[in-house]
Amino acid sequence: MPPSAPLNTDPEELALMRDSARRLANSAFRPRAAEWDREAKPPLPNLRTLAENGLAGITVAEEYGGSGATIVHAVVAAEEVARACPVTAALILANCVNAEILQAFGTEAQRRKYLPPLAAGDILGAWAMTEAGAGSDAGEMRATAHPDGDGYVITGTKCFITRAAIADFFIFFARVGDAPGSKAVAAFLIDKGTAGLELGARDLHMGLRGGASAEVIAQECRVSGEQMIVAPGTLAKVMRGLNQARVLNPAICLGIAAEALDLAVRYAHERQAFGRNIARFQGIQWMFADMETGVEAMRLMIYRAAEMLAAGDPDGPHRAATAKLFAGETAFDVVNKAMQIHGGYGYSTEFPLERMLRDVRAFQLGGGTNEILRNRIAAGLYRRWESGQS
Repeated sequence: MPPSAPLNTDPEELALMRDSARRLANSAFRPRAAEWDREAKPPLPNLRTLAENGLAGITVAEEYGGSGATIVHAVVAAEEVARACPVTAALILANCVNAEILQAFGTEAQRRKYLPPLAAGDILGAWAMTEAGAGSDAGEMRATAHPDGDGYVITGTKCFITRAAIADFFIFFARVGDAPGSKAVAAFLIDKGTAGLELGARDLHMGLRGGASAEVIAQECRVSGEQMIVAPGTLAKVMRGLNQARVLNPAICLGIAAEALDLAVRYAHERQAFGRNIARFQGIQWMFADMETGVEAMRLMIYRAAEMLAAGDPDGPHRAATAKLFAGETAFDVVNKAMQIHGGYGYSTEFPLERMLRDVRAFQLGGGTNEILRNRIAAGLYRRWESGQS
């Protein structure tokens, strides 16, 4: 199904990038996607391939070895790669998020240390925030960073940290001082192998099984003051400024859903029942109508949000939240319908749909649950009403 062009970005430029990313995904990532899932192995070889094609550092500034592209370009790449291998697409998301916080809030020394190897596909970072009792509510975080001379001693356990088992560095969040809520929360860049930092239990999730998720445990892990990247009292500003994940998460959902729709249409035109292909049955046609409507609506919402974020529109984060909420739920519905159209084959590992259904479910949890998003969207509406905006 041909995608609609984004609203303002040069459509020819994005069309070329879409074609390039799709060819790469089909030739390099699709052949082993089922294998990575079956063996629960992270697709690390794909990271170097992404880098060789300018996608590992797609939003990293050129002065640090990246492509210097916009979030809209990253959305195109993530959507196309996700059609073939969502776990590989998630590597693009991870690099974009880590690059964004480094470029927006890091020191020049921090940027010089981490961004060039990140863009080259030599290193990966992991975002270590979630704790057993503190997921979306950072105010309940228990990990601590006690001042010690010119540095800090960090103690705490993080859980469900995606890519932890393969990460070369962590953006580790901890409380500094006794200020209430999230006001005391800071973040530190901690390299793998630092004394006092180790991995705990390895996770095996229902989907995204190559995500290398694990616990990250800091036990009196000493870091220098220069490793702080988020100072206490600025967490809210940082979280408001992290635009990449807000649209890359739903872009991956879009890629999975678009691929599921294409697979279902192809199968329905090949599968014969009662003397004709099942695509001619009205019940199937209505399912396709709903699926196509959902995919097109997802694409329009996601690209609109991405372009608003790229332009610095203050309403961009709100639009991204609505896109993520809608995409997460709609993509799951689209893939579920595609599985139904395939019948028993859809439930079999012979076809990729059972893997796609497991993978797409994760995106309603990561990056802000649907319930958190609903609260945020409603709060945004209230603020606009109170300020007199239409």
